[in-house]
Amino acid sequence: MDPKFQSSFIPKGPVASTVPNAPLGRRVKERNLLSFLALIIFTLSIILAIGVFGYKFYLKYRIEQMGTDLESARATLQPEVIRELTRLDNRIITAKQLIAEHQILSPLFEFLEVSTPETVRFNDFRYAASESGLELFMRGEARGYGALALQADILQNSEYFQNIIFSNLDLNTRGDVTFSLKMTLEPSLVSYQKAIELIALPSVPLPSVATSTVTSTPN
Repeated sequence: MDPKFQSSFIPKGPVASTVPNAPLGRRVKERNLLSFLALIIFTLSIILAIGVFGYKFYLKYRIEQMGTDLESARATLQPEVIRELTRLDNRIITAKQLIAEHQILSPLFEFLEVSTPETVRFNDFRYAASESGLELFMRGEARGYGALALQADILQNSEYFQNIIFSNLDLNTRGDVTFSLKMTLEPSLVSYQKAIELIALPSVPLPSVATSTVTSTPN
């Protein structure tokens, strides 16, 4: 009887793969790459943490150093001198404000003196501050309507007066024309600060008018 041979294709041991780039090899390479990236990220995190800690320590040191320098500088100053300089500065600021806001009427009277015709005179003068400026209320007499018209023309041509209104025209017992006058004054004419500036400039003429002694022929 012939002996029986048993054949089988089942391998008796593990079979090594001979196919290149097998899935197992790719998984190993991917695992190595991820481990390398994780190591880099971890290293960078440690470096950044050390840098933040060092910068925080440096800022604290600089703040303490600046505080020490400030105290040293403060110790070299004289508190009494500082207080005196502060008081002087406050006085200068207050003086400038007072000068800028202060008004004087002498330039107005000088202007009226040289700009009023000899045939016109004022016998009443009042003024009041308003939102639009300094309002003037005046009463006077003129030797005729021609003299009054000349006075009105001088005031109209001046840059220092606005809203000029003549009213209450009448004749007195001598035949002179009596009138009331209301007008708004330009603040620069009575500014104390401008007067001081003019004092510092020699040979500065008064505001220009037609002539220093204006005359008119009475009607």
